[in-house]
Amino acid sequence: MPVTPEFFSFLVENRLHDSKAWFEAHREEYDRLVLEPLRGLVREMAPVMLAIDPRLVTQPAVGKTISRVFRDTRFSRDKSAFREHLWISFSRGKSGRHEPVPEFYFDLSPDGYSYGCGWYCPGTQLMEALRRLVLEGDKTARAAIRAAEAQDRFRLEGTEFKRKKHPEAPERLQPWLNRKDLYFSHNGSDPGLLYAPDLGERVARELVLLKPVYDLFWKAQDLARAEEIHTSTALNLEEW
Repeated sequence: MPVTPEFFSFLVENRLHDSKAWFEAHREEYDRLVLEPLRGLVREMAPVMLAIDPRLVTQPAVGKTISRVFRDTRFSRDKSAFREHLWISFSRGKSGRHEPVPEFYFDLSPDGYSYGCGWYCPGTQLMEALRRLVLEGDKTARAAIRAAEAQDRFRLEGTEFKRKKHPEAPERLQPWLNRKDLYFSHNGSDPGLLYAPDLGERVARELVLLKPVYDLFWKAQDLARAEEIHTSTALNLEEW
């Protein structure tokens, strides 16, 4: 079942009611209008995503590739119980290390859609590892930068530092070096794409453009992990 305008109508109405009782009374509509299209998108995208990375989780289920409609309000001032936007994400799954991992995402909201690749809250260590690979001219980093420059579908985004971290580096590299977080995203609201019967396949084909970037993210991830292990081992040895 493709995404329809009723997909967003339900999410908006559910958020306006903001009532678990109302939601439970309309759960069948949620399953039919919202969950089933999301499951369909996952199934449609899965073959292409697995070609990018065979280790990606592609199970079409909430908590695996599909976000929960319930919000986690423990650390938020906004105590609304429900979201009015949902997303699909493809990653290698939880590592048990309480760390972010690179992922592909497809976010759907009443205001439009967004899809791309990145980390969620990568943190200082991961970004330092990424910057090091870029500055050293690592071949994976060079491939990612060339791939990013060769396409115009996705934009490099992320919160920038007020002062350049590496002002001596070439201007071409500055967008990769001067961010607290970094991801690639395409944002839009084209109903011709959004309600297309082959929406998932079309989005997945475009995400292939970001495979070199995804590879760089994972190389930075592995580098940061190795440095963490090295630091931990050094600390343990000092205790002796």
